[in-house]
Amino acid sequence: MNPWLLLAILTGAAAAVLFYLASPQQQWRAAGPVRGRWWPGSVCALASLMATLQLLAPMESVFAWSVLLMFVASIMPFLGAWRRRSRAQENA
Repeated sequence: MNPWLLLAILTGAAAAVLFYLASPQQQWRAAGPVRGRWWPGSVCALASLMATLQLLAPMESVFAWSVLLMFVASIMPFLGAWRRRSRAQENA
């Protein structure tokens, strides 16, 4: 596997997770959102974009990068709800 591709996927997924954890409506942490998590998320997103620019043409890389971020960001609320439900079943 191409190291640039692996770097783009991992940093893009980490960026989306950090953006989700900084959201006030996140469901992963009972304590609420983590303040300041958008800075590391922004750095990870920028690193992911730079890695995709090494692989593809500029227009295609921006498209692939945004699809990756939107895909992971779309899955995060469902994973948070599933995690909360499974914890509630364990405690019941």
